[in-house]
Amino acid sequence: MNSSSVVKAVEALKKGKLIIVVDNSDRENEGDLLGLGAKMTPENMNFMVTNARGLVCAPITSALAKRLGLKAMVEKNTETNKTAFTISLDGTNEIGGITTGVSAYDRTATINKLSDPNCEAKDFVHPGHMFPLIAKDGGVLERNGHTEAAVDLAKLCGVTPVGTIVEVLRPDRHMARRDYLSQMSNEYQLPMLSIDELSEFIRENGLDPIDL
Repeated sequence: MNSSSVVKAVEALKKGKLIIVVDNSDRENEGDLLGLGAKMTPENMNFMVTNARGLVCAPITSALAKRLGLKAMVEKNTETNKTAFTISLDGTNEIGGITTGVSAYDRTATINKLSDPNCEAKDFVHPGHMFPLIAKDGGVLERNGHTEAAVDLAKLCGVTPVGTIVEVLRPDRHMARRDYLSQMSNEYQLPMLSIDELSEFIRENGLDPIDL
């Protein structure tokens, strides 16, 4: 198996860069900008908001959601792909000088704190401007979504399994598909990875951190 796409993605993420992750044409057929929560910066957050234009979310594990008391956003999830939104949050004012919670600086401070292995429920307020998503425990092998891809990639990077994702929209307000995402990848030098490639890599190699 050619694992170069996964290795390149992990290498970029470890350096604090963003990547593009695309899912299957028979699913959402969409792409997300994706970064590690632990390495998110205000510059990358601003890039995501400006150039992707979708909703910024924070994929997390079920264990972290339980530890922080993050309940499901709704009792009955009727969304097509069963994306597991929790209640939204912001970091408290004591974290990184957070004010309203919506600026690139504030959202970065929130996601950085969420990625802190020692974070506690008292570090966050509700509602907020960051939307945690609970990944399935089996990762992309259980559910082939961007949520699971973000958590699995963080594990492959050897960091706290918290990600930052945002859907990519075209300037004409429609969802970006493969052709646009490929152009974006080339223009901004962002590695592009499919969830199928990630699933195949994990199926053959497991989730041990990749040593680069």
